[in-house]
Amino acid sequence: MDYSSLGKLLRSAQQDEAEAKRRRLTLYFISYVGGTIMAFMAWLNVGTNNPLLVGALTISTVVVYANVALSHVFPKSDVCYYIGGLIVLFTINVLVYTGGLNNTGLYFIYPLLFVQIIVVRFKPAMLYVSVTMGLAVVMLFNQGKIDAQYPDEHVSRFLISTFCFICIAFIGENFWHQSRKEMLKENLERMRQANTDPLTKLPNRRFLEAVFFEKAMQDPAAYFPLSAVVVDIDHFKKINDNYGHDVGDQVLIHVTSLMKEAVRSSDVVARTGGEEFLVLFPHATLTQAVKLAEKMRRLIEERPFVAGDINHPITASFGVATALTDTNLHASLKQADDNLYKAKNAGRNRVME
Repeated sequence: MDYSSLGKLLRSAQQDEAEAKRRRLTLYFISYVGGTIMAFMAWLNVGTNNPLLVGALTISTVVVYANVALSHVFPKSDVCYYIGGLIVLFTINVLVYTGGLNNTGLYFIYPLLFVQIIVVRFKPAMLYVSVTMGLAVVMLFNQGKIDAQYPDEHVSRFLISTFCFICIAFIGENFWHQSRKEMLKENLERMRQANTDPLTKLPNRRFLEAVFFEKAMQDPAAYFPLSAVVVDIDHFKKINDNYGHDVGDQVLIHVTSLMKEAVRSSDVVARTGGEEFLVLFPHATLTQAVKLAEKMRRLIEERPFVAGDINHPITASFGVATALTDTNLHASLKQADDNLYKAKNAGRNRVME
């Protein structure tokens, strides 16, 4: 996992929790309240000479409740939000076409448009509102083809006020999104610093426990089987004693680059402390993980650390284990750590499973 991927995962962890909750609760509130209001309005119009309005409001109510029920079943899907936007499009244009109760349908356009703007994502909402109002404008200027009849002065004032309302609503939403983006950017940088090892720029133990493992537990299908490889640089203390800690730091950076070169883009290389690293292979069996660990071992052995007059061979020991499901993740991490000690006790510079 490169630095940009780390940022992406941190960003998704941060955004998923706040933004998804806001949109989901907004959809729930609007759907239950809006569906109830439409059902009430349909009931008020029963017995009037407007069966089209009654039928359309009834259909909208049923679809609204069905859509919110679907959103409870699939809370992570965006489809329900776009369906909500289409329901609003349909309802608005039915109100314009029929005129609503006593030709008062235009009064309900404003809250419905606002619902469309805040439920659908910002950029798609522009398209939704444009199509919705485009159809409404066509009907308002071709009243001979619709049931409702609106005075010309009402049409002009309605369109001007609606245009102003749409502009203000989108400006408000835009400023909200921009301010939130700035806040997320600042929080992301703080999270990056807190979750990154300053020397190697690798994710640290905090990142693994607070972000990566949390995401894996929430979405096991995207990560398991998850193989773990604990890596320890052999005789690292001697490097520090012989050359100093500055050279030791350079060796850590050198080994980091070699491990990142050996793994896949989806894998995570983290520094867990001192000369110890943890490499995580999502969707990798034990056999695959052992092969990848052996690839790292050979690469480290074949590429000695060279700096000035220093040419020091480097080796590392590896402990491998695989968690088939999220229920045995921590047990597998402990097993990988135990296997590392077996590799060190067996003579170092080897992979143990």
